[in-house]
Amino acid sequence: MKPIDLTKVIKRYTSGWMALSPDYKKVVGHGRTIKSATSEAKSHGIEDPILMRAAKSYGPIAP
Repeated sequence: MKPIDLTKVIKRYTSGWMALSPDYKKVVGHGRTIKSATSEAKSHGIEDPILMRAAKSYGPIAP
C-alpha cells in the first residue's frame, strides 16, 4: 500500500476534530467535537468519514 501524505490536507487545522474523506484527499468536516465534525461531513454527503484529532504540531507526520 502506498503511504498517504496528509501534509497539505491537515496542516491548517490546529485544534478540534477533522473528518477526512474516505480517500484522505480533503477535510470534509471540522469542529470542536467528533459530533460536529461528523455532522459537517454528512452535510457534504460523506456518511462514514475518517476522524482525526487536530493538533498544533504533528511532529514527524507533517511539518
